Amino acid sequence: MRGKTIWIGISCLAAGLLSAQEISLQLNLAQRHYIVGEPVMAQFDLLNLTRERLVLGSGGSGDQLYVEVTKGSGVMDTLRPFNDAPIAGSFQLKPGDRVHRPAELDKWFPLLQEGKYLVNAVLVHDGVQYKSQKKSFDVVPGIRLQEGVQMFSNRKNLRRIFRLVYWDRNQTEHLFLRVTDEPGNKVWDSIDLGTLLRTSPAKLDISPGGEVTVVHRATQDAFIRTVLWSLPDSLEINERNQLLDPAISASQRAKSMYNEMADEKAEQQKKKKWWKFW
Repeated sequence: MRGKTIWIGISCLAAGLLSAQEISLQLNLAQRHYIVGEPVMAQFDLLNLTRERLVLGSGGSGDQLYVEVTKGSGVMDTLRPFNDAPIAGSFQLKPGDRVHRPAELDKWFPLLQEGKYLVNAVLVHDGVQYKSQKKSFDVVPGIRLQEGVQMFSNRKNLRRIFRLVYWDRNQTEHLFLRVTDEPGNKVWDSIDLGTLLRTSPAKLDISPGGEVTVVHRATQDAFIRTVLWSLPDSLEINERNQLLDPAISASQRAKSMYNEMADEKAEQQKKKKWWKFW
C-alpha cells in the first residue's frame, strides 16, 4: 500500500506540474527607466501548451489577455486602463505555437507621473488565470539641458514647450526631447534622439514656420541633426542625419593623406631595392 501511495503521489505531482505549465506567459520591458512621455514599450511572450486553440482579443471568446499595473513604492495604487481595445490586438494561437506581441503600455494606462511602477500580464483560459512575473520600471524627468517655447500665429493661447534632457541608458547617456502644450498640459511622445556626448552643448532652434531643429554631438567625430515639423495639431520627425565634425574630419583627411604618402614612399623604396638586386 505504501508503494501505491507513493506512486499516486508522484502521478498527482506530475499532473499538477503539467497543468501549471499549460500556458507560458511572459511580459518583457524594453527599458528599466523611461523619460516622462516616452512610449513604454513591452512585449508579450506567449506559448500555448494546451490542446486547445487560444482566441484572444475577440469579443465572442472567453479567453482574455490583459495587464495589471500598480504605482508606488510603499502603498501601491492600482491603475485602471483608459483604453478598452485589446492591448495585444486580436490573434489566435494553435496548440504548441508561440507568439510575440508588442504593446505600448502608455497607450492603455496613465504613466505620465514620475515614480516606480509594477506590471504583469494576465491570461484567462477556461476560467483559469495565468500570470507572468512582475516587472518594475521607473518614469523619470531626465536631467534638463535646454528649453524653448513655440508660439502659433493661428492659436494665440497655445504655447508648446520643448525640453532637452538626458539620462543614462545601458551605461550610455542619451538625449531626449520632451514636448508639452500649455494650457491643458498635453504631453506629446518624448523622443529618444540617441547617444549624447556632453563635450559640446546640444542646440535647439525653433523657427516661426514650425521647423524645430536639434543638433547634438553623438560621437567624438559626428553630430546628429534632427528636424521636426511642429504644427498646432501635429508633431513629427521630418529629417534625421549625421554631420561629421569639420575639425576632426579635416584632421582625419590630413592623416589619411600622410598615410598614403608614407605607403607610396615605402613602395618606391621596395622597387629601388629590387632593381638594385638585379
